[in-house]
Amino acid sequence: MYDLIIIGMGPGGYEASLTALRKGLNIAIVEKDKLGGNCLNRACIPTKYLRTGAHLIQKLKDFHKYGINIDSLSVDYSTAWKYKEETIKFLRKSLLNLLKSKKVPLYKGEGVIIDKNKVLIKKNDGSEEILEGKHIIISTGSIPSSLGNIHPDGKFVITTEDYMDKLQTLPKTMLVVGGGVSGCELSYIMAKYGVKVYVVELKDRILDTDIISPEISKFIHRKLKNLGVDIFLGTTIKEYKVEDGKVLVSLSNGENLEVDKILLSVGRKPNSLVDEIDIEKDERGFIKVNPYLQTNYENIFAVGDVINSPMLAHVAQYEAKIAMHNILNPDSKISVDYSLIPFAIFSVLEIASVGENEITAQKKGIDVETGYFPFMYNEKAVDEIENEGFVRLIFDKNTQRLIGGYIVGIGASELIHEISLMVKSKFTAKQVHEFIYFHPSLSEIFAYASYDTAIGKLF
Repeated sequence: MYDLIIIGMGPGGYEASLTALRKGLNIAIVEKDKLGGNCLNRACIPTKYLRTGAHLIQKLKDFHKYGINIDSLSVDYSTAWKYKEETIKFLRKSLLNLLKSKKVPLYKGEGVIIDKNKVLIKKNDGSEEILEGKHIIISTGSIPSSLGNIHPDGKFVITTEDYMDKLQTLPKTMLVVGGGVSGCELSYIMAKYGVKVYVVELKDRILDTDIISPEISKFIHRKLKNLGVDIFLGTTIKEYKVEDGKVLVSLSNGENLEVDKILLSVGRKPNSLVDEIDIEKDERGFIKVNPYLQTNYENIFAVGDVINSPMLAHVAQYEAKIAMHNILNPDSKISVDYSLIPFAIFSVLEIASVGENEITAQKKGIDVETGYFPFMYNEKAVDEIENEGFVRLIFDKNTQRLIGGYIVGIGASELIHEISLMVKSKFTAKQVHEFIYFHPSLSEIFAYASYDTAIGKLF
């Protein structure tokens, strides 16, 4: 009998295995697809790779300002796709080599929990095997959601997974359904690689979620529009048909489009059909867990996209750490805390947020005042010719404590951790302001964003 069986080797499963191996547990891994899960193979890593290419294309127009002259420029997406695949394969192989070096058995197939201590493996070769384990962690992730009468066919109507797995060359035109995170990220990539992109979004703004300020939505909308991306808000696809190799689309706002493909980017749903023992799930299919990440079976835990928590790789990793602590320390369990989860998007500019913003603070009845500073006056950003965007810090008006913030611009996904640490350390505006930042640095923007609250407004 194994000490632990991990079903799904994405970020959560990987993190759980690292802790388990360090603690000397006898573990087994069950994975029916590629090691690394959706994040490594079709989401976080490949999109950031391709986004880097898109950003470099954008950056080329400024090279002459550094005395660098490029006589000719050509862009070949298929080459970018090829090297993206090589990068992913390298990382996937590194993960496999780790498991091999520690002699961890890897079972390739679908894992089905048939008893609280038994997992039936339906192997990819058609055979079956039953494993027994003292504990089980479910880390099976999520799959793309569908939308009404729009049915992915892998050719004319594709999912984000089809995009990353199969789309080695880009079409001339693409209609993106959904102006959320993946929709905004992929729209930017495609636009910079020469695709005419259209976006339809049912809601009245792109990136319409409480954790993203409307200020950010408007900023990114304007930037995408400047790149030639047409965005239709409050709009859906009324009907579509394929004719002569084109997709003819009628939108609910009366517009008619002719595109090469439709990209369905309307979110994801939990991949939770993993058991025959009635593990409890909610109405949307998420596995129910208690604050210690236990299911209705105390020895079976679930982490990542398969439970109703933020669908982020680092959240899955965090949850895996909590689950492993509770497996190893059943008499001193700790609960999850999602109050300070950093969030980042890689679109026209990097976007990151953590803690409270104006919307979430208002819903909690917290009076706030905010500190703002644009990157156009940050010397390091100016040196990099990356001076678009801004920082906004959120302070509790009564205590002047920093309770959150968001960043749009260069280095946002790295800088956000400084805000997170300051929030966790209960910094006041004065402490944020008086902290000694290296000059020139991007970080010193926080000193200026906290000026008004800490010292007073400039008259």
